[in-house]
Amino acid sequence: MRVFDSVLFAVNREDHFVESQVIKKFNPKKMLMIGSGGCVALSLKVLFPNLDLNVVDVNPNQISHINKKIRAMKSSKLEELNVNLKNDYCLNQIGKFDKMFQNLRDLFIKYISDENEMNTFFNIDTNTISRLNILKGWLNNENISIPFQKVFNDSNIKKVFSDEATKHGAPDSYVNYMQKKILDGLKKQEAHINPFLQHIFLGFYKSRYAFPYLNAKNINVPNLKQGSILSVSNISSFKVISLSNIFDWSGEKLVAEHADHLSQLHKGSVIIIRQINNHKNWIKIFDPYFEEDDAFDKYWKENDRSMFYDHIKLFIRK
Repeated sequence: MRVFDSVLFAVNREDHFVESQVIKKFNPKKMLMIGSGGCVALSLKVLFPNLDLNVVDVNPNQISHINKKIRAMKSSKLEELNVNLKNDYCLNQIGKFDKMFQNLRDLFIKYISDENEMNTFFNIDTNTISRLNILKGWLNNENISIPFQKVFNDSNIKKVFSDEATKHGAPDSYVNYMQKKILDGLKKQEAHINPFLQHIFLGFYKSRYAFPYLNAKNINVPNLKQGSILSVSNISSFKVISLSNIFDWSGEKLVAEHADHLSQLHKGSVIIIRQINNHKNWIKIFDPYFEEDDAFDKYWKENDRSMFYDHIKLFIRK
């Protein structure tokens, strides 16, 4: 597919705290997850070095990209991972989706703010009142919607992800969705130290402590393989499976195929499903085999640092 002809995601816009919580609670020996930008997988191997972590991605360029990150980690070349360095051609900025956020940043500077003001907002030494005044100016700017309209319209989304990305939602719904998610994130007390917001508005991470893999002393490498979840033959051997948001652009038939495949999991095994701009109730399809932990989704609505998701679901094998 044309959509897989290059790196789509330089980074995971997913909070590894989610998977960490699940690992601590369910104590899996083996885990399976989608690769994407590799940030979550690499961070989990730092936090849980004995975990048998297996990573799949249908896009071979994502697997190659993760391997490049591993080499940068081993050589301690943090500048290649955009730590304290704004360079849109480094590893954590080169994805097609990431280019959209680079455009958002440039348009934010053009219509709303400037680089000095954004640096002040994210400076840890800036006092709270000054930071709130900067934010107030942004939110009250009459042009606040323009960067989001110019970047996240359906035409641009389709160029990156194909028609599949928009046909399941209302026309141009990503504009308001992304604007609300990102601006709500900026309103939070610790917005200035949120690495996801730093990546968007500064183009780099202000600290090597942003994610565990950026500060790894010992490099533990997950098992990487090109392929889909459906291509994993020993699926029952995993106790935790993190599916990212792979169902967001899927029809019910494909979701049902995954539910049937994942029904091979043993009782008590769990799957994590994220949803962007999507409120479909997938438990209806998974219900013959799984039950949902409703409290999980409610908790991460408030505590997910990535800001991207309407839902983060946890399904438990009956």
